[in-house]
Formats: sequence, structure tokens, C-alpha cells
Amino acid sequence: MTTTYNQQLGPLRSEITFTLHTQYATRLWNGRDLVKNEAGEVVTSSILSIPNALSLLSQIQQAAEQDDPYADDYLLRFEQKVLGFRKEMQDMTWRMVNLYSEKIPENFQIERCANIAPIQYPIFVNTQLGYQLLYLLADFDSLARTVMTASHIALLTKDDAYDWLESGAKLIRRAFGVLENYRNSGITRQDALENNARYQAAVKRMKYTLTPDVLSGTTRATFAPTIKKSSLAESDDNGSVEVKIIANKTK
Repeated sequence: MTTTYNQQLGPLRSEITFTLHTQYATRLWNGRDLVKNEAGEVVTSSILSIPNALSLLSQIQQAAEQDDPYADDYLLRFEQKVLGFRKEMQDMTWRMVNLYSEKIPENFQIERCANIAPIQYPIFVNTQLGYQLLYLLADFDSLARTVMTASHIALLTKDDAYDWLESGAKLIRRAFGVLENYRNSGITRQDALENNARYQAAVKRMKYTLTPDVLSGTTRATFAPTIKKSSLAESDDNGSVEVKIIANKTK
């Protein structure tokens, strides 16, 4: 008698801890709600939160997987922003590190400040560009720690420190801007190829026409997902990795 065993593999899983040390980074994590006065006028503008940004990225990726050229365009523009801003943020940190070496006497040995009371957020990230966004936030957190230490030991005035922090935070808000403007086009490249009514309506709704290289799929984001074709028989679960991220936030 032969015993049959269920040998179907489930998804891979991994748990990652993401630590934030500064209130400046955690404010960007949490975002900010829109505030209006009694007259309905905007008093404080809203800022997208990291969890909401990751959710939008997931929606855009799903649309790109279905061969939506507009979703691909959003991913391409977001990738260009986030990778470019990561370099800018890292350059700012290196400039601050150089300030340390120029201004601090050799008698001092100084370590950057670190938070002693992190708080955990459990989230799920299923897009590679979502990780790049988290890396950008981590870069900002590193910059903020360096700037706050520099201000504490009198290398920067409080006003100068604020300017540095605002310059870094602005890069993340600019990356958010690409995602906040996202709208689902509801088309595929086949619609564009046929130049049908669905495609014409999408162009009107989106208010811009895609460049030929994006429309054809020749140019896509480096971290763009594989486009699913109806002929593919394999399940999406094969080879996938399910990752749980826990972010440590300061009070």
C-alpha cells in the first residue's frame, strides 16, 4: 500500500525588523491629516503616511502586472525619484560627516545619538520599490541622527539643523507626490495597440499621453513586476517570498 503525502510548497516567509531612531522620521512614517477651519479653508495640508504609500505602491504594481502602461509609467517615475533622492540623502549625510571631521578636535570621540525606546509597527511589504521607499526613510533617519548630534555639540545652530532636516524631509514628501497623484487607467497595452475607445477614454481621464517607449513596454522600471500573460499556467505563489516588517518607532 502506498501512502500519499501532500508535497505542495507554501509561500516562503521572512521577518525583518526596521528601526527608526528619530521623531522626524517617525512623523513621516505616520503622515499628517488634513486640517480645515470652520470656514472650510485648509489650515494644515495632509502628508501621506508610509503605510498608505506602501498600499498605493501595491495597487500600482498589481495594475502593472496586468499590463497597464500607465501603472508602469508611475512605477518608472517613482523609481527615478526614490533612487535619486536616496543618493541626495546619502550625500547630505556625508557632508555632515565631513563637517564633524573638520570642526571637532581630535581629543573628542563622539558617537551619533540613538533612541533607547523604540515602538514596533507590524506591516507587510510586497513590492521591491516599497523597500526602496523604506531605505529612503532609513537614510533620512540616519541624516537626522547625524544632524541632531551636530546641533547638540554646537557644530550647527538650531536654525541650521532645522534647514538640514527640512531639506531631507522634503525629498521624501516629493517621492510621496508621485504616488498621491496615481489613478488607475483601467487599460492594457493591447487597448493602446488597438487605439480603441477604452484607450481614448483613459488618455482623456489621465490627462497625458505616454511616451512611445513606455507605451510599448521597451522602457520599464528596474524593479517593475513581471507582466502576467493569460497563457501562463504557473501559480503566483511559486517562488514568492512573504515578508513581514516590524518597524521600531520612537515616542
